[in-house]
Amino acid sequence: MPNIAEYTKICRFLQTPPLLELPKTRKLLHAIANRKKINYNDFVMKAFVINGSVSLETKQFLRTQGRLIEAPRCALLPPPEQGHADLQFTKIDDRTLVCAPGLDYEALFRGSGIRLVRGETPLGNAYPENIPYNVLKAGRVYFHNPKYTDPLVRKMLLQSGYSLCPVRQGYCGCSSVSIPLRSGKLLILSSDHGILSAVRKLQDSELCAEYFTDTQKIILDGYNHGLIGGCCGFDKELGLLVYGKVGGALRELSVSYGFSVVSVFNGPLTDIGGILVMYPDQPVQG
Repeated sequence: MPNIAEYTKICRFLQTPPLLELPKTRKLLHAIANRKKINYNDFVMKAFVINGSVSLETKQFLRTQGRLIEAPRCALLPPPEQGHADLQFTKIDDRTLVCAPGLDYEALFRGSGIRLVRGETPLGNAYPENIPYNVLKAGRVYFHNPKYTDPLVRKMLLQSGYSLCPVRQGYCGCSSVSIPLRSGKLLILSSDHGILSAVRKLQDSELCAEYFTDTQKIILDGYNHGLIGGCCGFDKELGLLVYGKVGGALRELSVSYGFSVVSVFNGPLTDIGGILVMYPDQPVQG
């Protein structure tokens, strides 16, 4: 018989809209109707925090997988970046986000199970005032320019067991994405040579790195190009979620390293400020 914690997980899952669009919900209801044994770990709810200006097809797809939370437009940021989730939030763990002060995020996240902690550093409309929350995490290391990291982000990551690998790049989350591999290693795919160099100097056997050679093809209005981290988010079930058609260098890397790639937009690779994938029902590791 399920215990109270398992019942609570299922109740939260069923309360997450849109109920009938979720394949997992249909699977759960079918199991209940047929009195089949239920593996409650199969029904962990995901939440996707993403730029609200993404395509309708992207929103519809993500809603079939979990809860969609659209990052608001932040007028403090440069216009092309105002909806970018990876500039407004730092993901500390699967259910905790540090958010920039100055916007009412609480209503957006109400009932999601995600813990929001307000950071100390206001955002601004020019570099480096726009990057205090844009860190890259990989394994037990995080990458950022420590001159500009929000103090609360730094403190919470340290408390969570992460050590800093300092780099000159401020757009660490925008420029790079960490991809878990079947081998147990983490691949850091980056548009920034400085981050690649820092990874290699660490000589961490759990980390490997590759430069994304198609960076110049990434679209970001107002800039010459975007960055690979801003196109992506990693989903533990589906693999690397990519905003744009998957081909060229990205397809070759996915085959070479053996990770799954799911295109969530049938258009050119576009920097939307990343896709933050949260798992608020799962216990925090470490």
